[in-house]
Amino acid sequence: MIQPTHIKNLLSQIATTANNKEINASLPMLLRILDKKGVDKYIVQLGKLLIETQSNKELSVGSNYWANVKQGKDGLIISDLIKQPKILENLSHARLKLSSNDLKELIDDAHKGGKTIESVFKDFLLDKLPIATSRQEFIELSNLLIALQNGIFSMVIKENNEKESLVQIKKQVEFLEFYSIFNNLGEINGIVSLNQTSELSLRMCVMNKKVKNILENNLKDLKGFNEIQIDIGENQPLWDLDNFETSYILNLRG
Repeated sequence: MIQPTHIKNLLSQIATTANNKEINASLPMLLRILDKKGVDKYIVQLGKLLIETQSNKELSVGSNYWANVKQGKDGLIISDLIKQPKILENLSHARLKLSSNDLKELIDDAHKGGKTIESVFKDFLLDKLPIATSRQEFIELSNLLIALQNGIFSMVIKENNEKESLVQIKKQVEFLEFYSIFNNLGEINGIVSLNQTSELSLRMCVMNKKVKNILENNLKDLKGFNEIQIDIGENQPLWDLDNFETSYILNLRG
């Protein structure tokens, strides 16, 4: 049977690959659009550099973008800009952040108690809800509970001093669906299922060709799957963390 542990191990392997310094240097870089100068000229921040660049595509001042950056004979060439979703910017402000060890403990507790990881996580959130120290924390915990009621296990992961990432998992009848977002790899949607010979199969959708090539070149690190397919396309969270209706609170224990 396919379990959330398959997703946990997969995303841990992807994160490890992305944090490799050699690979990280070839990933899309983060740009922040600081100001607009003229019709198609922008002032952007790239690391500690402030650069004036042109874009035929309208860019949103104050927003972050992933972009491919390389050195040309006339300076830096910036291309393939993809706007970062607001959900990524908000992760650093999340009140509840788990480590992979925290997730492992939840899974172990589920196995020991003969429960599902969803029910263990629900009890974990319900224990924290009454002792929330701020309105924002109360709303965040409530939203995670509402996501669970809709069949979606959502959590913010942070390891040591690394950037936050988001993981969402939804059990379907014959497969597991997942969504994740990493600071450097962008959004990744996927499905883990069993093929016709009952072997584990993985299909992922990533944001651009560069990320696809990096993952394909490191398939040896994505262990446990007999079939892996990687596509390029737009991805959406399984649950919008900003989607909250206070009326739901009345039925959180239902």
